[in-house]
Parts: sequence; C-alpha cells; structure tokens
Amino acid sequence: MYISGLFIASSKLKLGTEQNKYLSVMLITTFILALGLVSALGYAIYHGTRHDPREPPVISSGIPFIGHLIGIARHGIEYIGLQTRKHPPYPILSLDMIASKIHVVASPGLIYAVQRNNKIISFDPLLTIVAKQVAGLQGDALNIIREVESEGHGLGREIMNAMIPTLTGKSLDKMTHQILRSLRPFFDDLDGIHTVDLYDWCRHAITVSSTDAKYGHLNPYKDRATADEFWSFQSNFSLLLADLFPWLTARKAWKGRELVVSAMTQYYLLGGHENSSDITLALFNTARDAGLSIEETARLESIVTIALLSNTVPATFWVLFDLYSRPKLLGSIREEIEHNVLRVTAHGLHIVNLSDIRDNCPLLISTFQEILRTRTTAASMRIVMKDVLLAQQYFLKAGSILTMPAEAIGRSPNIWGSSADEFDERRYMKSVSSGTGIENKTRDARRVGGLMTFGVPPTLCPGRHLASGEILGLAAMMVLQYDLFPASGVWQEPRRSSLSLVSVMGPLKDPFNTIVRKREGFESTSWEFRLEEGKGNFPLQVG
Repeated sequence: MYISGLFIASSKLKLGTEQNKYLSVMLITTFILALGLVSALGYAIYHGTRHDPREPPVISSGIPFIGHLIGIARHGIEYIGLQTRKHPPYPILSLDMIASKIHVVASPGLIYAVQRNNKIISFDPLLTIVAKQVAGLQGDALNIIREVESEGHGLGREIMNAMIPTLTGKSLDKMTHQILRSLRPFFDDLDGIHTVDLYDWCRHAITVSSTDAKYGHLNPYKDRATADEFWSFQSNFSLLLADLFPWLTARKAWKGRELVVSAMTQYYLLGGHENSSDITLALFNTARDAGLSIEETARLESIVTIALLSNTVPATFWVLFDLYSRPKLLGSIREEIEHNVLRVTAHGLHIVNLSDIRDNCPLLISTFQEILRTRTTAASMRIVMKDVLLAQQYFLKAGSILTMPAEAIGRSPNIWGSSADEFDERRYMKSVSSGTGIENKTRDARRVGGLMTFGVPPTLCPGRHLASGEILGLAAMMVLQYDLFPASGVWQEPRRSSLSLVSVMGPLKDPFNTIVRKREGFESTSWEFRLEEGKGNFPLQVG
C-alpha cells in the first residue's frame, strides 16, 4: 500500500514548477530507498538465519529477527552477559543479529581455544569499524587504517603498536606523576564544599587530570565546554554505530564528536602535541607518516580519548562507593595505607608514595580488582576472519562476531567455586582460602577468566597500569582525607546507564549527591602524593 501510494501521489503532480519537480524526485527516491531496504533485509534474513548444525546453539528472542538488537539497545553490552545467565548449560551460544551472528563464549575453557586462533579470530577489524563509524573517517584514510588481511594498509595496528610502549616505563611514570599533580586542586576545592555530586566530581577530576597528562599545557579539555561535548559524544556513542545519517539519527553524539575533532585540530595547529606525552606524539607521528591529514588524525585521537576516560571515570566512582559503603573494609584500607605508606615529616607534611601502595598495600590492590570483577560488564570482542572450527567442535562462520563477557565468566563457579557471586576483598591476594571441603585450600588467585575487565590476551588494555595508578591514587587521597556520606542517608545502589556501549564499568544515569567532610584530626593537614620512578606497573590479574 505504501509503495503504490507513492506512485499514485507522484502521477498526480503537475511538474510545471521546480517545487513539484523536487517533490516528485523526493518521492521516487524514497520509494527506491524503501525497496532497497526491504530487499537488503530479506537477503540478510535469508542468509543470516541459515544455521549450520555445527554452529553453537542459537538463542531465540521474544521478537523474531530484531529482538536481540532491541535488547542491546535497551541494556547495552550488559545484555550479552544476561543471555549467558539465562542459559547456563551452554559453554558457547549464538545470538542471531539478522545479517550475522554474535557467538558468546561462557566457558573459561574455550578462552584457550580463542587465544590459539588469534590470527583468525581477530580484534583488528574492529579498529576499522570504530574508525569509520565512531570517528567518522572516510575514503583513502579509512583504507589506510583498514587491516592488511582486508587489503588495507594496516595503520590501525601500526598505531596500536606505536602507542603500547609509551604506556610503560618512564613514559608511564611521567603521565602518572602529572595526573597526581593535576588531581591535587580538585581535593583542595572539596574543603569548601559540603555536598557534591560524587559522580560528576569524579568525571571532571579524571577528565582534566588524564587529559592534562596526555596533551600538555594546551590541553583542549581544560575548556569545560569541550569536555562536556566529549561526554555527549561518548555517552551517545552507540547510536553512531548504525552509521545511518548520523547527523540526524545520532545528533548529540555526532555534534559532540565534530566539536571535539575541531578542538583537537586546533590543538595540533597550535603545536600542542610538541609538548605533550609520548603516547600523543606516537599517534601523531605514525598517522602523519602514513599520509593522514591533521583533521583525520584528530578524528583518531577522539577514539583514544574515549579509551582514556570512558571506564576510568565510572571505575573511580565505584571504588569510592564500594569502599565507603563498607565501613569495616574502609577502616582496614585506611589502616593499611597509614601504617605501610603514609609518612609525616617534622613540619607536618603528609607524604604518600603511590609506589608504596603498589608494593605494601595488598588488601587495597586486591579490593580494587574485586570491585572491577563485580562491577564490570566488559565483553572482549573479536571478528571471525575465516571459517574456523573452535576447539574442534564449534563452527564459526567468517564475518561473525565472537565475544567473551567478563561478567559471566568472571563470576563462574567453575573459576571461583561457591564464592563466585560473593564480594571477597581478599580474593586477589597472593593466596586465598575460601569455601568448604575441597575448596577450603590455599590457592593462587590467578586463573583464566578470573578477571577480564582489562581484556583477554593477546588483546589487553594497554592503559591498564595508567588507569590503575590514577584510580588508586585518587582513592588513597580521598580515604585518607575525607569522610563521605550519601545525601539520602543510605548507600543505595544508583541506576546505571546502558547507552554507552564502550563504557563497561557502569556509568551512572543520575547524580549521586554526597556529603563531604574532612576526617576528624586531619582538618588542617597538608599533603603530597608522589610516584617513585620505575614503579608505575601494578600487579594486576588479566585474562
């Protein structure tokens, strides 16, 4: 009825005016687009729903063909982990996404099989997808980024390889030290505040301190308007993935991205990168040598900023929330830091060395990792490049997506036994004792799937030590100096937003108003936070 109506309306037009000519063309174009969409959908449904009996079992949704898409739109990446909890018997399952399938690994044992096939089940194609649909790269620049296996130049992988070394050693120490310096004024400002939105405070403090360390004194994110536009971009980022007229369908994200790209382009033109961090220079130089323009490089840098901030902010909030909502644990953490790290000079200066936290605060380090384990919705993703038989049992078609949800695997009884769903602040200490009977044995906390917040080898978050240093440094500053109380009077779990697919640490949907008070006996103390060179890496479990 709709298609025939288009032709009837078009045939009745008098084409003697430019306006009617335009309207006629518009109607015919709409018809062609609608016909093309119907044809493409039919093709996708026919090819996407054909099931090879060797493939993992397909989980149906309440709404045929689009039910899982709606679920991801509503719940974000958390939806994938939700499916594994609904269907616990399956070590791997499939979600039909019309044109392709998402294979969800729910068994720690299959992680080994994925790792053994890392050339076939690869992360690299995702770099191209993000460069195109999130950063907005097009044409020759996109082909330069594209992986070699897809006949591109492989710049995405080259940039990753150039940046990874800058997040260790002296480069890491330099950035962490700058972050600690930049955080100091945010704590000074708390002295005059009685109530603060704790999540917004964390977001602003982390945004400025992290980008100061990365971009130097011409940091474009010092401008609050630019920072706010970045968070509009980041928070609505998932809408860009549809790549369907983004200036209309993803207006907030598109507008925020374009303003961030403009600010970064101006930053480069002013030479800001010449006095920045090693990681910023690594990206700029690699992109320039490959032939990308300054504006195209700015688009790539917008993705790096997302990686820098998207999970550090909510992780920082949850560390504070989970410490302060457990008074007994908070007291133990304070005692550990005060006894093993804090040094007071003859003049009353309180000195905390972040390196000493790394070496002498096993409870804090373990608690931090347990908070990541229990709060994360991370799902490590790969693209299947060629048909492959996983673990000699499960057939995965080329072009399908494979994901390993940290929430499902990290809470598996196969890994942690009967304590899998419990919060155990001592879980990641060098040895733990938990459970009863056979489980009541001292055992190494490191195990496959035990903590996947930072990814799965060989694709790990290269900035995990930088983020950990910043979060632990901020947490130490807070717990030593301030008491926090929820303005509502109760530490009630806040609602989490599902709109940002890239943020896997549960960003908040609403403000979290908090009463801030100086700790009794510490009202007039002065503080200094340091980092000893060569000790920026933290003993974290990965994969």
